[in-house]
Amino acid sequence: MMPETAAHTRGGFHLYARSMADPVVIVDYDPAWPGLYAREAESLLRSFGDAEHAIEHIGSTAVPGLAAKPVIDILVAVAEPALLDASAEEQAVTGEEKAIDPRGNDAHVGFVRGIVGCKFTYRGVNGLPGRLYFFRHREGRSAHVHVARRDSWFVQDQLLFRDWLRSHPHDVLAYQTLKRELAERLRDDRIAYTNAKRDFIRDILLQAGGVGPWLHES
Repeated sequence: MMPETAAHTRGGFHLYARSMADPVVIVDYDPAWPGLYAREAESLLRSFGDAEHAIEHIGSTAVPGLAAKPVIDILVAVAEPALLDASAEEQAVTGEEKAIDPRGNDAHVGFVRGIVGCKFTYRGVNGLPGRLYFFRHREGRSAHVHVARRDSWFVQDQLLFRDWLRSHPHDVLAYQTLKRELAERLRDDRIAYTNAKRDFIRDILLQAGGVGPWLHES
């Protein structure tokens, strides 16, 4: 099953899990990852034209020294609610990789088509209302794009978690150890792997001042 999202897991922070059929593979940190992100960001920024959207490298590949799945996660934070209005679109079907046809207001459609023009597949909200999701899976060029409001909990918590790890090396080591252990034990169950990280991520976010509603779920 391709992209598994927050709505399909026990917590609302997780970005994705590519496919239930794909094994969980954690690789050593690659110093090339920031450069890969920079090239993706440059392409996206060109697609935005004169619009001033904030763009950030998030996820594990954004933390120096942290082992990760080799996928570049990109956050685009926008101010205009109209860009995120996917209410006229069909819903992504779990288990499919089918592209969603952008529909609705002109600003939304044009924005989505700009990102699709950067060789990404659009999946609508993909289970997490308020966020638009795009993916590309190619050897050496795998990347995901997440678009959300600048003032949303999703944007705030993604940046808080990344910045916490960047400044707390002991937590980086602990997270890396956890991910490697889980990947070995749950190699063929990506949903279980993702859910098993939930408590660690929540603990970090509660320390960092996270605001996501899922942080207080039982």
